[in-house]
Amino acid sequence: MLLLAPSSDERLGGATRNCLRTLWRFIAFLRPSFLIRDPATKLKAVHSTAWLDGLRGIASFLVFSYHFQYRFHKRVKFAYGIKGGDHPVQVPIVRLLFSGSPWVSIFWVLSGVSLSLKPIRLARNRSWEHVFDTMFSSVFRRMLRLYLPVIAVQTCVLFATILGLYNHSYALSLDWPFSGSSEPHPLLMKTASSQFSHWLYRLCISLNPFHPHKSPYDAHLWTIPIELRNSIILFAALVGVAKLRPGIRMMVVGALYLYCNLVQEGDLGLFLAGMACAEFMVILDEKKEDALSIKPEAVYEPHPMESRLLCIFGFILGLYLLSFPEIKYQDAPIYSTLAYFTPSLITSPYKMWVNIGAAVTLFAMAGYKTIQRPFALPLARYLGQISFSLYIVHGPIDHLLSIVLVPFFWRLTGKDTPFGYEMGCVLAFIIEAAVVVSVADIVTRAFDTPSVRFSRWLQGKWSL
Repeated sequence: MLLLAPSSDERLGGATRNCLRTLWRFIAFLRPSFLIRDPATKLKAVHSTAWLDGLRGIASFLVFSYHFQYRFHKRVKFAYGIKGGDHPVQVPIVRLLFSGSPWVSIFWVLSGVSLSLKPIRLARNRSWEHVFDTMFSSVFRRMLRLYLPVIAVQTCVLFATILGLYNHSYALSLDWPFSGSSEPHPLLMKTASSQFSHWLYRLCISLNPFHPHKSPYDAHLWTIPIELRNSIILFAALVGVAKLRPGIRMMVVGALYLYCNLVQEGDLGLFLAGMACAEFMVILDEKKEDALSIKPEAVYEPHPMESRLLCIFGFILGLYLLSFPEIKYQDAPIYSTLAYFTPSLITSPYKMWVNIGAAVTLFAMAGYKTIQRPFALPLARYLGQISFSLYIVHGPIDHLLSIVLVPFFWRLTGKDTPFGYEMGCVLAFIIEAAVVVSVADIVTRAFDTPSVRFSRWLQGKWSL
């Protein structure tokens, strides 16, 4: 029997089918995960710490919201209760929905909690070998986990800059026409090679954990090298206090927190506050396990009335301190008193009280599950899954879209009245938010999750 070779038409047809199949897979990959129904995900139980991810997701989204609106507004930075400070967005606690810096402080505490929970549990169980393995893995993978997705996204920004997509935003940044604040934009070079050299240089110095600089390709990435530096210091602190008795460990961590604030390292102090909060959460879990081991059939009541009231008060107090105004706090009711009692060593009462507010808020949330529940809802948890990608993509997208969308909608709504001005901003934000969330979803699957897998693979490959 003769075997006939496939004809050219058959080979062409096979190649076409392969191309179409590849194209379809690519299109399917671009579909956001929230549009994909996965029955298996509905069967997964919500973890007791899911609210941490949800809070991180909400914080990341509100940081994006702030970076969008502050290009067209200024009032949110000013204190409420002073001359010109009577707008609803300036009201304490309400202003947090329109602020950015307080949520960065929340990020720092959350990082401290997330990175400390497992080592603290192991240390309290005296599993010293596992403590060492955990710390080795955390230190080895941390830089890869943080930097690989950033470099991937920034490479896309480089190509967009070379293609001229940021020409309009760069021109506007030289003479900002809106009422808010502009941001650094990529300096446009004459050739692609010079643009690459400039991008590489700015990327290297912006990711320096010892002396980070804001990159004109995305000024918001200044937090990433600080996250790396403070994470490594936190790991060292975890090792240093691992074998201390729990009570002494908490006192040492508290003393380190105070010291960090006095020497103007409040961001690092928040990581340490997160470590203390992680131990607090582990203690609560141990109390629950002990109570259920004595009476398994009993209904465990983790929150007596006194502790519930204390947590509610602490939560409200924390949010109020997080609302410390950036400008004119010296004239604001209550905040001016707090500023007066700020130690003279502290150069920024604003930063100190916001940082204290972040720590108090997290401790209060950790102590009362009712406060945690809104942050464990599906939407919050989804935002938590894409929170890192959302943070690293929202700046470049905002530079492209906000300056186009807002003027477009102003032509429809008008901007001469407060209603028309704000409606144009709101409509533009809705469109941009949909784009940012969708892109963040893709980046999570394309870069973020693979970077986690790669760092684990590399650790296993290189380990003894």
